[in-house]
Amino acid sequence: MRLNWKKKGMNNLLFISENISQKFSLAENEHLYILSLNSQSDISVELCGEGAIFEYRSLSIFGKEEKVKQKIHVVHKAQNTKSFLFARHILNDNSRAVFNGIAEVGKHCANISSRQLINSILLSPGAKAISKPELKIYCDEVECSHGSTCGGLDEDELFYLQSRGMDLEQARKILLRAFAAAVAKEHPDNQSFVITLGFIDSVFKLINSHNFL
Repeated sequence: MRLNWKKKGMNNLLFISENISQKFSLAENEHLYILSLNSQSDISVELCGEGAIFEYRSLSIFGKEEKVKQKIHVVHKAQNTKSFLFARHILNDNSRAVFNGIAEVGKHCANISSRQLINSILLSPGAKAISKPELKIYCDEVECSHGSTCGGLDEDELFYLQSRGMDLEQARKILLRAFAAAVAKEHPDNQSFVITLGFIDSVFKLINSHNFL
C-alpha cells in the first residue's frame, strides 16, 4: 500500500496509488480528502466531531480482465458534518468495476450533507460497472443523495469535435481526458489537483502505447 500524506492544519490530504484497507476517525472541524488512483479501496470513516468533512475521489482506468472493487463506509456521528464520494471509471475489454458507497447518519445528527456520484464509461461490450449505493438514515434533518451513470462516449460530442477537424481517435482522447480530469476539479488543494492531472497524463500515455482506445 502506498500512502502519501499532506497535512495543513486540520486538513489531511491522502493520495493512494495502491490497495488500501483502513479506518479513520475525524474530530471536530477535521477534514480528510482522499484521492484514489487505480486502487482497490476498503475504507471506513467516522465523522465524530461537528464540522468534520470527508471527501473521497477516485479514478480507475482498466482493460483486459482487470477488476477493481471499492467499498467506502461513512458514518456521521455528529451534526453539521459533510461527506462526498465521487468515483469515475474508464473500462475496456472485459474489465469490471464495483463501487459500494455506504452513508450512515446516526440519531440526533441534524444538518448532515452526504452525497455520492459514480460515473462509468464503457469502451467495449464486455466491460461492466456496478454501483451499490446504500443510505442508512436515522435522522430527519439531512441532505443525502446518490447518482450513477454508465454508458459509452457521447456521440453528439464526438460528432462536434470531428466537425472541428479532429479525427475520431483524437476526439475520443479529448473526451476521455476531460472525463478523468473531473475527479480533481474543485478539489480544495491546488497541489493535489496538479498531482492528479499529472497522473492522468501518465495513464493516457500508457493507454496510447497499448492501443487502449
